[in-house]
Amino acid sequence: MHVPYSPVTFFVFVVFSHIISSEAQLEEQLLAVTWDTQAHWESEGEHANVGDNRRLQIRYPMHISDDSVISSIATEMAQVAKQAMTSEEEYQFKVVLAKVYFYGGKFDQCRGALDSLATTLGSNDVLSPAYTKQLYMSQMVMLGIYAEMQGNLILAQELYEKAILEFRNSLSSQSVIVVPRNSSPSCQEELVNWPEEALYRRAMVLLALGDMTGGLRELASYIRQMDGVTPATFRSFRRVRANRLYMQIVRDNIRSGKLSALDVKSSVMNSHRRQMALLKTTYSFPRASEAHSEVLYEVDSAAKDWELVLARSRADSLRLVEVMYESMYLTYNSPRVLRHLADALITFGDYHEAGLALNTYITLVERQLEAVRKEVGAAIDDGATDYGSVFGPNFESVGDILQAAITGARLNVAHLSNAHECIAFVHFAYELISDVELRDPGNVIIPVVPVAIRAQLALWKGAAHGLLAQMSREPDNRADHHTAALQLLQQAVEQSPRSFDTHYQLALELAIGARDILAATASAKQAVALDAKRVEAWHLLALLSTSRKDYAKAQQICDVGLKQSEWWSVYCAIRQSPAVDGSDPASSIGGEVSADTETPTGPAGSTESGIAFFELAMTQMAIERQLQGYEASLKAQSHLFALFGRIYGPAMASGDELGDVSSAMEASHIGIEMATTLSHLRAGGNAGVASQASGRRSLARSLARSVFSKHGRQHSAQLPSDEADGSLALHGPAAREPASHSRYFSHSGTRPPLPVLATSTDVAEAAEASAQAPLPASEDTKDGGARKVEKSASGNSTPRLAEQPKRQRSMPHLRQGSSDSMMPSPDIPTEAYFDTLGQLSEQGDGAGLSPGDGSSGGRTNTVANLHSVSGVYYSPVPTRQAYQRKLAKRALCAMWLATAASFVALQRMDEASSAVAEALAAWPESPEALTMRGQLYMAQKQHLPALNELHAAVSLESNNIRASVSLARVEHLLGRRDVALGLLKNITRAHGWSDPEAWYWLGRLERELALEQARLSNGCLHEDVGTMPMTKRALEYTTYALDLEMSQPVRSFAVLRQK
Repeated sequence: MHVPYSPVTFFVFVVFSHIISSEAQLEEQLLAVTWDTQAHWESEGEHANVGDNRRLQIRYPMHISDDSVISSIATEMAQVAKQAMTSEEEYQFKVVLAKVYFYGGKFDQCRGALDSLATTLGSNDVLSPAYTKQLYMSQMVMLGIYAEMQGNLILAQELYEKAILEFRNSLSSQSVIVVPRNSSPSCQEELVNWPEEALYRRAMVLLALGDMTGGLRELASYIRQMDGVTPATFRSFRRVRANRLYMQIVRDNIRSGKLSALDVKSSVMNSHRRQMALLKTTYSFPRASEAHSEVLYEVDSAAKDWELVLARSRADSLRLVEVMYESMYLTYNSPRVLRHLADALITFGDYHEAGLALNTYITLVERQLEAVRKEVGAAIDDGATDYGSVFGPNFESVGDILQAAITGARLNVAHLSNAHECIAFVHFAYELISDVELRDPGNVIIPVVPVAIRAQLALWKGAAHGLLAQMSREPDNRADHHTAALQLLQQAVEQSPRSFDTHYQLALELAIGARDILAATASAKQAVALDAKRVEAWHLLALLSTSRKDYAKAQQICDVGLKQSEWWSVYCAIRQSPAVDGSDPASSIGGEVSADTETPTGPAGSTESGIAFFELAMTQMAIERQLQGYEASLKAQSHLFALFGRIYGPAMASGDELGDVSSAMEASHIGIEMATTLSHLRAGGNAGVASQASGRRSLARSLARSVFSKHGRQHSAQLPSDEADGSLALHGPAAREPASHSRYFSHSGTRPPLPVLATSTDVAEAAEASAQAPLPASEDTKDGGARKVEKSASGNSTPRLAEQPKRQRSMPHLRQGSSDSMMPSPDIPTEAYFDTLGQLSEQGDGAGLSPGDGSSGGRTNTVANLHSVSGVYYSPVPTRQAYQRKLAKRALCAMWLATAASFVALQRMDEASSAVAEALAAWPESPEALTMRGQLYMAQKQHLPALNELHAAVSLESNNIRASVSLARVEHLLGRRDVALGLLKNITRAHGWSDPEAWYWLGRLERELALEQARLSNGCLHEDVGTMPMTKRALEYTTYALDLEMSQPVRSFAVLRQK
């Protein structure tokens, strides 16, 4: 509205200008006030005891205790009060005066200045309607805060609600309610932003009144409105506290059943994503004295919430890993973050990175434990009773450290097959328990270690000894490991009789290591009774029944066990489907097993449970072969092929993806947000590091690099070895080492230097060079044409990222048709496979197995063109995806080999040969498939080709019993009985100690040598042959073979421990 010029109008503008000038001066003075926002809102949103009540803490706005700051403004306002004012000016004057009192902490005078003012926004303002709206908002907020101070929360909530409603209605729909006065993140935050204060306090007062539904709704509205505020640093810590309170309320509602975990899962994960963004805005990388407790609280909350909302998929786990990696930047070497990071990585399936995180965790914890050992005695003397209050929030509790040690032990046994590392983790835990009992015998500060934790330590140490016994080649050492495993597992059962894992691992060790069928059966039954849903226990029970030759009972166990799995309905649908008609597998030879095979859909479980289900189904098929014959088993195999597609489809579809967290984060564009974190972690020493297993950037190793450069760890106990004098610690804490000695968890004693991470330019250049020119063979590339290692500036040999060491496929059958690489291979003598190529060409044809036949891959041409084609493959990456892909290849190969065995039994040799070729196509590095091909050559009297195949099988897996025994047999057929005898003695002494076939052939060779020696001794009588030492040994070996055969299962017990 236009006001014509007049002396009165001029006087009005003078008064108005004085009011505006006074408030501007007030705001300028307030912006110069420095205050600690984190200290002010430190306990915001927590509950505190007020008298007999428990009340939600809502901090009032910051006020100025120094009167000199606003005294000049108060004086000026007093001069303005003497002048005549219009109603609009009077309203403006009183609100600004109330602000002066409010900021000065004079709340009664503030309330008195506002007493006569209406609580409705006026619509006839002339001077500045927008300015009046802002004053109205501040008026209502000050009235509401005063009502809170008087305990009238209902009135306060009504005032906030009315202020927001009228203020919002007076603005356009596109207007932003909250506009910070300072647009620069570096400026000091204003003491009060009135619209923000109204939005926040409306939600908090509703929660304080007990209206959890309305309060949660308004708190979520406040958080969403503040997401778009610029700068992002505005009220960042208050928003951290608000978001924390919001997540706590949601968490409580889920636990009470008011909210469904699945319905709010996405919202919960997004809230944690928002919280990390706010924390990164609020905090920077801490100094050594800073702990950043809000970050530690967020890490704990995120780990619990992911479990609470059942966020267990690979994508969900990746988001949790992202939270943990971002938290690493905001904490100073916090073990707590590393502990949760390791758990998240295990859930995601990157076992390599999880192992690195746990190793780093133990190193950091050892530093903290040094301080605990020094101070715990003095703390007890001073009367302290709480561990956290003595050592601070960043110190890990003893219970958490022991749980992390258990996690590390289980990870190394179950996923990394590293028994020595597992034992080192357990011994570290034993030492910690001993320290606790020694320094705090009364458990004044440190709680008593639960028996369940001791049982878990004994369980995984026992499982590690069982794994070492299975891998050991020395009989005495194997017996020591087996004895230790039994003692520890029995101890675990006594300490935790209701644990499935303890009974199952004990049953497995009794079956594999002792062949104690009755005791193993009793333990397996206990495991089934504790958790009938675990299919592996039913599988073990079925194999134990076949060891007693009770195949009917074993079949019943398989039927019951399969029905316990969530995959049972899928399997039933497959068997009832007309698309899977139970036809002979020979009709599908030469085709492919596709993951997209059309089978009836139905509810299915996880891939892990599906793998256990599939293995049990394979055993059931082997039992049916014993009961119903080979023809029946061939018809049932088509169902298994269809089941394979359903279970292993995702693994087969992943191609050659590593499945590690680095590549997953890059694929989901999370790696861009992690650039600052990685740059900081690399700044402490070397430029960066690369995972030696995966050839990709290793994030956990980045932190481990700086930690392990100065702090190492040696073995905390003497571990059993395959040496003759290897000592063995059975159980309990190991002998203490001096405190100054550090420990390495690596069995070799020291860790290899970590390679430097190549830049993206290096990777691109290396890939381009690799594509343009093949690598010439040289003496520096003896290991299958591996690239030369470039010299770094310091003189150390460090492989480039794109030039990881590769292993040559040294066997001709692996080169045939390989598409991995077309690089020329170095000279490999063919004498390792055939005596001469002429002898090979002289071998006769038989059942499609001649060297030049297409079914065998053109072996003559393969050997003749040995220098033209080669193949390479990388070392397996310890990730869940790589492991499942490996199991998929092994399972498909096993099905084709079972088909081939049935064809051999039915004298369908051509089809058997084709099935073996399919098995090799599924898994070219399969020693079992090569062994069966060698056995087929032996059946056709083609001994030299058989020798070639069996040498290849043994070179791929030196401890493969079937391949080694078959190799000894073919050596015997070629007239080299001394070689065969040596092979069999080594086999029976090492991994074949429980194999009846190995002992049978050893006894047969001893008998033949005894008879030959008798013939050479012209005067030796026939009855004297029975008294010869070799004859006695032959009888002993044969008898032992018969005993073993009587307890031999249809499939090896080792299928339950395969890795």
